[in-house]
Amino acid sequence: MWQEAMRRRRYLRDRAEAAAAAAAGGGDGLQRSRDWLYESYYCMSQQHPLIVFLLLIVMGACLALLAVFFALGLEVEDHVAFLITVPTALAIFFAIFILVCIESVFKKLLRVFSLVIWMCLVAMGYLFMCFGGTVSPWDQVSFFLFIVFVVYTMLPFNMRDAIIASVLTSSSHTIVLSVCLSATPGAKEHLVWQVSAPQHPGQ
Repeated sequence: MWQEAMRRRRYLRDRAEAAAAAAAGGGDGLQRSRDWLYESYYCMSQQHPLIVFLLLIVMGACLALLAVFFALGLEVEDHVAFLITVPTALAIFFAIFILVCIESVFKKLLRVFSLVIWMCLVAMGYLFMCFGGTVSPWDQVSFFLFIVFVVYTMLPFNMRDAIIASVLTSSSHTIVLSVCLSATPGAKEHLVWQVSAPQHPGQ
């Protein structure tokens, strides 16, 4: 509550300063200051809570995966890729979580943070698919659907970037999984269903 009050106070103060500066600079300066103030306020009031909530979700998921791994007593030698990718992604997510708490850094590197989070999620999806044992026709479809959902709803991409990211996510998953299944006996008849499964959210 107090953080929201401080943001509003800072927004009103910046608005007053920008209005005073624009009064001396003319109408164009006033319009630009209004646009900048609106973007700044929208960034902190709407996009910041979403990306923080997403980071909490994915960090919790990484911790849960590691906890399950060690609780089951699995062999480290058989899951080296898992033990490299998941802790690395967790460290990256935690570093971003710390940085987004700094307002100036968050505004400046918002697109970079979004791109890194998306890439880490996609990398984790391929890890689970390629090193999770036997590859099935529906392997990790739900996880990649989650990534597409995140791209459209929780990451601060514009519509064009969201469409590009979702198409890359779904198409790359379909291609890689189809190549893996083409070498698996008895799985080729399911490929036609797999081709269309991840595509719907991106359309």
